[in-house]
This record gives sequence, C-alpha cells and structure tokens, in this order.
Amino acid sequence: MEKKETIDVCKKVLIVILSTVAIFWAVPMILLAMEVVAHRMMPANVDLPFTLSRLGLNGIEENTPGLFTAYIIALHVVIASVIYMLARKCQGKIERIATWAVFAVGLCVLAPSTIKILKETKKALIAKKEDRNSYMGVKMDELSKSYLSKNGWTLTQHEDCSDCYVRKGEYYNGDTEVAYLDAWNPNNRQLYQAEKTQPVEPGTYRIICAARAEGPGVYIFATTKSGKAGVKMVEVPHYGNTEGEIWESAPEGSAEKECNNGSGFGWSKVVVTIEIKEPATLVYGITSDSKFTGKLYNSTWFSAADFEVERLGIN
Repeated sequence: MEKKETIDVCKKVLIVILSTVAIFWAVPMILLAMEVVAHRMMPANVDLPFTLSRLGLNGIEENTPGLFTAYIIALHVVIASVIYMLARKCQGKIERIATWAVFAVGLCVLAPSTIKILKETKKALIAKKEDRNSYMGVKMDELSKSYLSKNGWTLTQHEDCSDCYVRKGEYYNGDTEVAYLDAWNPNNRQLYQAEKTQPVEPGTYRIICAARAEGPGVYIFATTKSGKAGVKMVEVPHYGNTEGEIWESAPEGSAEKECNNGSGFGWSKVVVTIEIKEPATLVYGITSDSKFTGKLYNSTWFSAADFEVERLGIN
C-alpha cells in the first residue's frame, strides 16, 4: 500500500471516530435543547416524557434562563455550521474562513454553557442521592423512610436514634414483616417524637395504638395545633420485650399468645382520650421528650404501631 493510500485510510478512520464521538455528544445535547423548548412552549398541565425537574435542571430555568437560551442558540449555530461545511465542499477562501469563524464563535459559547449545565446536573444527582437516604431532611435507613412517608408521620424530635426510626421483627402477633415505630439507644439518650395530624370536628376522640417500652417516660399524646384542647397523655406500659397486656388478654392458641415462644413481645393497648370543642387539627403520636411530657425519661427503647382515631360523640 502506497504512502498516500495509507494516509487516506487513516483519514477515513479518524473521520469515522470523530463522527461517532460527535454524534454521541450531539444526540443528548439536541434532546436537551428540545426539552427546554418544549418546556417553554407547552402549557403547564401537559406532561412531558422528560421534565427539567427530573433532569435536575429546573433550577437553571428558574434562576438563569439565559444560560439555556445561549446553549440552544450556540448549539444551532455549531450544527448549522458543520452541515453547511459538509454540504458545500467547494468553498471560496473567504466563505470558508467565515464559516469556520461562525463555528468557532458558536463553539466558544456552547462549551462553557454545556460545562455549566453538566455541573448543575451532577449537583442535582448528588442531592437526589442524598435525598433518597433521608425523610424531611432527616437521615435514616430505607425502611424508616418508606414507613414514615407512607403513613404520614412527621419527626419533630430525632436525636441519638442511630438514623433508625422504624423496625421489624417483634410485632405483637409475631409477624416479622410488620413494621412499627421504634427508637433505641443503649444510654437512654434517644430523643424521639413522631406525630400525625388530622382535621376534626367538635367531639370526643380516642387515639388507640399498640405500644411497648423497656422503661418509664414514653408517652402516647394527643393535642391540637391551636393547643386549646390541652395536651392529653398516657404512659406506655413498660414490660420490656416479653408479655404485655395484649399478650395477657390474648386467648390461648392465638398468634398473640404464641409469639416469642409463648412469651409475647411486651406490647400493650394504649388509649388517649381528648375532648375538642371546635373544629381543629388533631395532633397525636409518641414521644420521649421530657420537656414535652414533664416526666423523667429512662428507657433504652420503645415501639408503637397501629394508631387509630375514633370519634366517641359530638359535644
């Protein structure tokens, strides 16, 4: 093979490689430009296949929309220049210089805007990854996050809980797949308060749940956002992780009686009654906060599950 033929083959291979790389980068860049244009032109109630928020780029559109505008214009200029040069192989010197100049200007704008967009995308992906490991800004394991979010729980206190707020394994009927609120700290230092809210009409309400504790100072509570109904509290019986009132009252042969090799798991039924005299938002849950309860807390762990709100009557 002659030297000239070898050079021609190398040129063709290089062109193929460069074309492949260019297409690899150009396709997602074009799709992003189309997404931005669609986002700006489509009505707000139209669902797009890839929204800027899912891509983590809605912050750019809200705060610096000019970046996307520059990106789209520069991308069009670069692509148009390349197509023009490929379509018109026989160009005059001035035409060729002008085309390359336009291409260079477009590339000088496109490159920094693309780098900025990629950085914002990376930041958004990192934030989403961190968010997957937290709930309402609180770091926790996946079981805790899933249970709390699914059941509408809010953590108002969450200190020294080892990033774990929900567990499985010792439910009162022995079902190891049932999750429940749970807090543990070997030094009795966990400060844990989980609560839910519910709009209610005037009447007398009972908050019913199953709960257990290793020691004293854990309370099931009920109040209202306005505080006009006061705060009603009932301490969780502390049998530890055996027996319990649910186990004691369970019939022989039942799952509740037979769990934990017939010893129970320490659960009791807890009922808090509160009287509400006007439309309000009921707030209820479980707490170990001594400042909230006014009682000494001294329990290594505690658990709660199956919260229900029952209306007894109209005042």
